[in-house]
Amino acid sequence: MSESIFKVRTKKYLKPILETQIIGISRVILGLPIDHVFDRFKTLLQAENTQSSMKQLFKDTYKRNGVLKGVFAGFSSQVSIQLFKQYYRWPMMILIPKYYRELLPQTWIEHHPALHKGLAGATIALFESFVTCPLERIKCQLMTQHQSKSILKQLWRNERSLSHFMRNLYTGMEAMVLKQVVSWTNYLYWDHKIRYSFKESPSHALTLPQIAMCSLLTAIPNILFVQPFDAVKTAYQMEQNGNYKQLTLPKAFIKVYKDKGLIGYYAGWQLRLSQFIVQAALSTPVMDYLERLHGLPNEL
Repeated sequence: MSESIFKVRTKKYLKPILETQIIGISRVILGLPIDHVFDRFKTLLQAENTQSSMKQLFKDTYKRNGVLKGVFAGFSSQVSIQLFKQYYRWPMMILIPKYYRELLPQTWIEHHPALHKGLAGATIALFESFVTCPLERIKCQLMTQHQSKSILKQLWRNERSLSHFMRNLYTGMEAMVLKQVVSWTNYLYWDHKIRYSFKESPSHALTLPQIAMCSLLTAIPNILFVQPFDAVKTAYQMEQNGNYKQLTLPKAFIKVYKDKGLIGYYAGWQLRLSQFIVQAALSTPVMDYLERLHGLPNEL
């Protein structure tokens, strides 16, 4: 009897986990390399104190290092990060909100309909920050270096011990945690809120015009609230991070403002907006489908 219950429960969770993982990996294949180009030059604009246009920055990068080592610098690291992220993200995005929805008292859900989404966002953010911070550090350094060189060898050569090396890899961890918590809670809340505002019933699928509108409307609060945290994270993790590495998080925010002004927090916002719209256009219909299939739709 207990064995049959175990098999039923295993089938109940294993099937959606495998389906969401496969879809997550497919999402990476569809999104790259355009996603990388947006991220590459958004990071450059955040790292460099320059008034150059995107077009000029692209030309300078191409002339200096060519296509592979210039335009696509950090691409291998980006592919590794995205494959890893999308492999675990989709199961977590679908199943963790469902878990909290079932765990929380019904009265809490009635008074705070998006509470399960917020808790899920914070949970994913904390997990993702810890496991991907070293990869993000390497990617950011690759994207902002002016000469092609081995990042891991350079980081190891500059440190005196393994503990210092690991500390270097986790540079910017505090900024990344804040960025991820704000990003994930914003995304899951607004994605849920906007998607269900277009639906007559939670079980209805979105139309293409609705997907396009959801992608745009979800992108706006993400840029507004997340971009400043992302700018500070880049300041910690970029190649020339000597002026930020030893600063506390509040002082790093102040320094970005002193060095670049308010616009420094939103450097590269046009690229991030374009990147997020592309990401959301791919993610919104997938999220909607998987949530209807495996999640617990809930109108707000």
